[in-house]
This record gives sequence, structure tokens and C-alpha cells, in this order.
Amino acid sequence: MSRAHGDFRLAQLALHPHGIGQEERVPTMAVSNNQVLTILGNERQLFTGSTDTSPNAMRTPPPNNAPGPHEEHHRQMTGNLPAQDRYLRLIADTAPVMIAYVDADQRFRCANTAYSAWFGDSASGILGKTLQQVLGPLYSQADSCVNRALGGEQVTFELTIRNMLGERHVMTTCTPDIASDGSVAGFSVMLTDITERRSAEQALREREKQLQDAEGELHWREREFKALVEHSPDIISRIDANMRHLYVNQAIEKLAGIAPETYIGKTKAELGLPTSVVQSWDNAARAAFDTGLEQRLDFDHVIAGQMRYFSGRIIPETDRYGHIESVIGIAYDVTERASMEKERDELLARERMARIQAETAARARDEFLAIVSHELRAPLNAIQSWAHVLENYVKDVATAPLAQRALQGIKTGVGQQVRLIEDLLDVTRMMSGKLRLVKQPLALLPALQAAVESVRAMATAKRISVTCTYRITSEQIEGDADRVQQIFWNLLSNAIKFTPEGGNVWLNAAQHDGDICVTVHDDGVGISADFLPHLFNRFSQEDTSSTRDHSGLGLGLFLVRHLIELHGGRVVAASEGEGKGTTFQVYFPLRVRSDKYLTIGPADDGVANSLPLPSLKGVHILLIDDQEEARESLTVVLAGAGASVFAASSSREAIDWLCTLSRGDMPDVFVCDIAMPGEDGYSVLRKIRAWKSTGGDAPLHRMPALALTAFAQREDRIKALTAGFQMHVTKPVAPEELIVVIDAMAARP
Repeated sequence: MSRAHGDFRLAQLALHPHGIGQEERVPTMAVSNNQVLTILGNERQLFTGSTDTSPNAMRTPPPNNAPGPHEEHHRQMTGNLPAQDRYLRLIADTAPVMIAYVDADQRFRCANTAYSAWFGDSASGILGKTLQQVLGPLYSQADSCVNRALGGEQVTFELTIRNMLGERHVMTTCTPDIASDGSVAGFSVMLTDITERRSAEQALREREKQLQDAEGELHWREREFKALVEHSPDIISRIDANMRHLYVNQAIEKLAGIAPETYIGKTKAELGLPTSVVQSWDNAARAAFDTGLEQRLDFDHVIAGQMRYFSGRIIPETDRYGHIESVIGIAYDVTERASMEKERDELLARERMARIQAETAARARDEFLAIVSHELRAPLNAIQSWAHVLENYVKDVATAPLAQRALQGIKTGVGQQVRLIEDLLDVTRMMSGKLRLVKQPLALLPALQAAVESVRAMATAKRISVTCTYRITSEQIEGDADRVQQIFWNLLSNAIKFTPEGGNVWLNAAQHDGDICVTVHDDGVGISADFLPHLFNRFSQEDTSSTRDHSGLGLGLFLVRHLIELHGGRVVAASEGEGKGTTFQVYFPLRVRSDKYLTIGPADDGVANSLPLPSLKGVHILLIDDQEEARESLTVVLAGAGASVFAASSSREAIDWLCTLSRGDMPDVFVCDIAMPGEDGYSVLRKIRAWKSTGGDAPLHRMPALALTAFAQREDRIKALTAGFQMHVTKPVAPEELIVVIDAMAARP
């Protein structure tokens, strides 16, 4: 083998040992680039006596005129070529880079294992191929750099290659092979996979960018926080465990006129702040250090001659080990809020006082009306009783027509007075929310008929025609029978009152869209358009002059609307104007009946009045009432029914009378007033029932008792029944009703 050929073979081994053959394999090991170059240099020195490892140096043959000893040395080295081949193949295959040699025609002359494996081909498969054939589409990226290397310039550039490992980034270095005559025979190529390095560098750059962004964000927030804290109207400070200030904002200057920088390193006590302020801050701060919990802070301080109130928080600050290094104190001026709270408390106190006064006034009003009701009812009871007595004496209308007319007028006046009293009490109950209804399934037709009959005499007296048209039979509503009759009595009596003599009143009842609609219409004086919206107001009257044509308090229609609403209904009033009559339409929700029985409405008073009264013959009655007129009139009425009556003004008088009686003459029924001077009816009942005869027994402990009183409230009835009375009858009571009630209570043998 010639020396030139030996140099070329050595270069082939250095660049791509597979170009010689692959029959010999040795274990591979990792060698750095510097180690590769060092080994190549040592081998070249052994072969040529030179350390130049460049391809040109390796390919240039020694001069022909070399001394003889060199030729001898060359022969010795030629004999060692097989061993050198193994060394160079080992070095090239274990190099951590891809190595190849490309000639001037851009054809591969040698390539190491790493290079061939990278492009998915064997070393022999790559040899002889052009760069364009091996690189394919990548050739366009390397074309300009290849031309520069073939032009004699060492070129380093990056390529992005996709192979079986995915997308990879490689650093490519092309070193030209310059011959002795200056021509470029080719170039060596060394590729280094820098994908992981680039990924690490990219990650590092992204991390650096994130850190820069975070640092910028932190810096911006710090500036923002500082601006907020410095310009905050609240006092903000940081205090250490010795109560010394580490930081204060500008707002602290308003506390005592001390500059903020003066606070740093000092306590509030050292700065001469008031004791109340120092103790509040320091106590809260020490508690925060001791407990590690947020603390509340409240203090007051005079600033510019005005007392100011402050409230705040003390918040512990901990380090990464959980130790409390300092606390943050925040105090804010709450003077305006404290003033508002004080004003609110004063308003609440005034409101409570006003409510108490209103409740007191309401109780006083209720008590006053109860007393007025009692005082008005008591004489009415005597009037009605004496009228009944006179009526029994004057039997013949033909012989005493004037007396009969007078008696009728008295009874009518009593009834009107009772209605007026009831209206006043009902209005009071409505205003205090105490008006209650006892609702039950109610047939509306009987209630309407009873209301019509109750005003029939009033209509007859004015020669007013009352025409009724009923298109209902057994239809029911949920209602209170007494209150429903009161509604239509008010509407009908109102229509009769405002209709001139000889006029007409119509009442119609029919179903209408799930309701029962009752219409009351008259051809009377009518209502002006201006007054119509105020028609249902309390005490409202269109004519309030002293020369008005009609009397009344203006409560009837107010009661009508309220009672209808309590029944879940509604009322509508209409009038075409003065002199054109008025129409009232009342709507009640129709009850869907689930029972097969018809609930009967109010009893027919006409039928009741036509029935004969029961006889009280043989009934002994004990009557106690402090009013002489009431005692006398009731005694005459009951005696006229056949009863034996003893009337007393007090319990003492009654007990003295009882002591004179024998066992068989004891009273059968006890009738007592409730409101009496010195003792009320409840006390009298207890004494009478507890009275013991000479034999030591209590013969009257189960005697039936009737409370005959002018107290007509629902609560009064409940109280009387609870106290032991069996019945409660309100004054003025119709004599017929009183006789029937006593007859029912008396124990018959």
C-alpha cells in the first residue's frame, strides 16, 4: 500500500469506519468531542509524526524526497494499519456526534454509525449518495451553507430534522478539506443533537420571562399597595413585639400632629400620645402576639377640639416558620357612623315611646268605648223592657193606635241606637285588628232574606218598594252569618235612607264567574263623581253641614267594605251622578260544597216573633243589678212571664235574703250584671255559689247563671263563660229573648 493510499484510508477510518468494512465490532463507549480530537491527533502523530488532525493533513502524502529513515518508519506503521483501523473505528463509532465526509461533488465518502442511524440507513447505503438524496427536503435549508463550505469557509448552522424520534434540532459544523494547491476536495460534517439543550434553554428563557413578569407584577402591586396605603384615610402601622413602630402611613399624623417618620423605632408612649390611645393599641397588639389571633380595637381621642371615635383591627404577621414577627394595626375613623348609630338609637327610643304611647292611647280608647257602650246600653235595656211591658198592656190597636205607634217608635229608636253602638265598637275592633269572624259554610239566600225582612218596616214607613230577584237557591259561601247579615242590612238601610218617599230599592243575587254577585240598587239621591272615590272611607259623608238631610256617623259603608274583604270578597259602587241613584255590587267567592246537607242561614225573625213565649211559672229567679231602673223593669218583664223574682243591688243583700229561705225555696236561675260598684259580677257569682246554708252545705254551687251585661266584646263573653256563667246576653236584650234563655236554663222537675 502506498503512503498516500494509507493516509486516505486512515482518514476514512477517522470519519466513517464503516466505509472500510463492518466485519469487526468492538464495544462502544461514550467519548466527548474533545476526546475524539485528542485521540485522532495522537494517532496522526504516530503515523506521520504530526499532530494536525485536519482532513487535509491526513490526506496529504509525505514528500517523495523524505529521508530513508522516514520510509522505514512508514513501513513499520503500514504494518500496524489493521490495529489502527480498529482504533479509529472505535473512536468514530463511540463519538457522541454524527460524523461524515462529503466530497466536492457533494457525495458521501464516509459516515459513522451515529450518522447513518440518524437518517435511517446503513453506512454502505449512504456512501456514494448525494447530500440532496440523503437530506431530501432538508437540503434546501443546508444548500447555502454547503456551498460556503465548498468555497473554503467553515460554516456552523442549525437544522430542524424530523426522524423516528420526532422533531429534533441539530448543530451542524462543516469544515472544508483544502488541498495543498488550495483547492477544496470536500468537507467534513459534524452534527450534534441539541434538542434537549434547546428545550432546556427555551424552558429557561420561559422561566426567566415568567420570573420577570412576576417580578414586574410584584413591583407593580407593591407600588399600588404602597400608593393605597400611603393615601389611605385609615391609620396603618406595623409594630414589633416591643410595641415599637416599624412602619406608619401618612394618615397617622392626624392622630396627634406628629410626623410619620418620628414614629419609626418608638412606642406611642414615648411619643407622648394620650393614655387611652396607648393602652387600647398596646393591649390589642400584645393580645395578638400572645394568641396569634386578630384583635379588635376601639378608642376615642380629641382632635381639633372635637371628640373622634376610632375602631380597628390588629392582625398578626408570621414568618415562614410560623413565628409572629410583627402585627399590622388598622384604625379607621367611625365618628360619623357612631353619630348615626346614636341618632338611630334615639330614633328607636322615640319610636318605642311613640308605640307605647299609641298602645296606651289604643287601650284607653278601647276602655273608653267599652265604658261608653256600657253606659249607653244599660238605659236602653230599661227602655226596651218598659216598652215590652207597655206593649202587653196595650193589646188593642183600635182603641189605642197612638200608643201602639209610640211603642213601635221606641223599639225602632232602641234598635237604631244599638246599631250605632255596634258600629262604633266594630270600627274600634277593625282599627286594633281584633275583629274576628266565625266562618262556616253558609247558604247566602236565607241571610239575604233575613236582611231584607229586617229593613222591611223601615221601607214601609217611607213607602219605599223593595223588590228582590234571587237566581240562587242553596249556593254557599264561607262566612259569618251575623256579619253577612250586617253587610246587607247596612247596604239596604243606606239605600232606603237616601231614597225619597215613594222610591224603589232593588236587590238581585246571581252567580257570576265563580262568585255570587249581590246587587243593591236604588233610584235615590245618587253620588257625585268627586265624592265617589271617598265613599268607603271612615266617617266620610258627602254633606257635613248642620243642615244636612240625613243623619249618621258615616261608618256603615266603611264597615261594609272591611267585612266583605274579611270574607275574601269585594264591593264596587257606581252612580251616574246626583239624583240618578246608586248601585252597589258585592262579590263573594262561591264555596264548592262537599257535603250533601244545606247549611241554613239566619233564623227568620218574623217566624220567631210569631211563636208563643214560654211560661216561667214556678221558676225562682235571683236578679242582681246595681241600677234600680234596670232591676225594676226586668222584674216586671220576668214576673209578667210567670216567674218569681227577687231583685237585689249587691251580693250582701242577696245573701241576707238567701238566709231567710227554706231548702225548697232556693232560686233556680241567677241573673247578674257584670259592671257594679265595689264588686263585679264575677265576684258576686263566686260568693253566691260558695254561700252555705245553716245546714253547712252549698245548695247554690251548681245554680245556672246568666250574665246580663252591657259589655258586648267577644273577650267579655269569653271571660264571663270562663268565670262560670252558663250564658252571656248583651244589653239591651229583647224581653222575648231573655224569657226564652231563662226558660232554657231553668232546671225543670
